[in-house]
Amino acid sequence: MPSFENPVADAGELSEAARGLAHATRHFDEPGDSYAVLGELQSALISLHQSLQQLVAFHTRLADRASTDAGDRADGREHALTAAMRLDTAAVHVDRATDHLMVGFAENGQIAWLPAPSPAEKALAERAEHLEITSSDRPDPPSSAPAPGR
Repeated sequence: MPSFENPVADAGELSEAARGLAHATRHFDEPGDSYAVLGELQSALISLHQSLQQLVAFHTRLADRASTDAGDRADGREHALTAAMRLDTAAVHVDRATDHLMVGFAENGQIAWLPAPSPAEKALAERAEHLEITSSDRPDPPSSAPAPGR
């Protein structure tokens, strides 16, 4: 359960939830559930973008308080500003990923998922496919029509 106040605990929960989702999305019992999952992922990416932007602001705002373990404040400030720049780039990429996800989400919304075929329908389709393959392996019957140009 998110705390809304403890960034370390909430980041841990996000990591664990993402791991669980990665495991759960290997299979869908109902194909239509993919629409809801994509919608939730869109929301998560928007929140992730916001978190990255807030971390950019944090590193920029507190750059003058940064230091290295050796006590080098100038180097510490440089690390903080470089971190802010890299996090800003990550936020831009998350924003782009969100745009692509939104297009995929819209496309997914156009799909009417059909029910899975019954075992009997599946067997008939496999038999028809087998017959099609078998008949395509045979040469065409000779034609009684004269060859062109004669």
